Amino acid sequence: MQRWLGWLISFVLGLFVMGSPAWAMEQGTVEWAGPAEIPEFQKATVPIKLSFPKDFGPHEDYQTEWWYYTGNLETESGRLFGYELTLFRRGLTPGLPDQQGSAWRSNQVYFSHFTLSDIENQQFYPVERFNRGAAELAGAQANPYRIWLDDWSVEEVQPGQLQLHAQGPETALNLQVSLTTPVLQGNKGLFVKGSELGNAAYYYSVVQQPTQGTVTVQGETLTVSGSSWTDHEFATRPLSQGTQGWDWFSLQLEDGSVLMLYGLRSHDGSDLPESSGTFINAEGKVLHLNGKDYQLQVLDRWTSPQSRTQYPSKWVISVPKLDLEMQVAPMMNNQELLLSTKYWEGAVSISGTQSQQPIWGKGYVELTGYDRELSF
Repeated sequence: MQRWLGWLISFVLGLFVMGSPAWAMEQGTVEWAGPAEIPEFQKATVPIKLSFPKDFGPHEDYQTEWWYYTGNLETESGRLFGYELTLFRRGLTPGLPDQQGSAWRSNQVYFSHFTLSDIENQQFYPVERFNRGAAELAGAQANPYRIWLDDWSVEEVQPGQLQLHAQGPETALNLQVSLTTPVLQGNKGLFVKGSELGNAAYYYSVVQQPTQGTVTVQGETLTVSGSSWTDHEFATRPLSQGTQGWDWFSLQLEDGSVLMLYGLRSHDGSDLPESSGTFINAEGKVLHLNGKDYQLQVLDRWTSPQSRTQYPSKWVISVPKLDLEMQVAPMMNNQELLLSTKYWEGAVSISGTQSQQPIWGKGYVELTGYDRELSF
């Protein structure tokens, strides 16, 4: 869901200042600090009318944009997997460039993460890629819907049907995802994340999307099915200075309902007032939650043996107005991405009660800012 502007800024510096992102990372020169905000970009300040399929596509008048896919998958025999495929766009200047004279000219840069969690074998496979939005190397379009970076892609192959494809040295993903109705987050799609005007994003989700296809791990290809979650946001500098990080939950229950929570943290670890969420019941009714509508209690923590970063690793979530209480736990602890940036994002299991009836499900959690303050 909420993604790191710093990743894309780092890529911009690597590609356009140093000339090669691969060289930059090999030399350890990719930095978090980036160029100052460009005032010509639009900001998210008031609700706008979001319509589809137009708003599935890119919004180049905003500096940063991301398309985010996660899902929980299972073989017929019950072997569990989780996946993440996220593509980011970062604009150097507003709008699209005049490409006259060279197909390689671009003011848009793209960055992507693909991960696969093999729950049975407790193995996590993260991969990243970078490229410029030119010469068909990377890009996004609304109709027909398509986003891509090299041969990683999300593409509408027929109305309401998406094909997801990505692969790494040891894994591959080929999925068919059935679109459901987009849900506008926040105030008609305006999702406020900070105290200053413009500390916000335009944000919608597409949830409980039936998914089927194959995953490949270490040369073994397996048929899987499950459910996927999509987030799409576009913004210009959405967070306030001093935001330490966030805990983001996308939880899909077996009864068809879903819960999204976005907890922003300050330096001292306390929740910022902009923390909020959304509950969507099985019939599609949307209830927006503010930070006072739910309680989040950390039950356990896990320390990464690679980075020594400590992350929360088990939670109890209570939403009194919904008579809802659930326990959320990672399906495996080590789902930490140690690439050009560091964060935890992985598959989780859910159990609990609502109105004294048992509930269960699966989802994804993202944890950022536990090793250092975010840089924007």
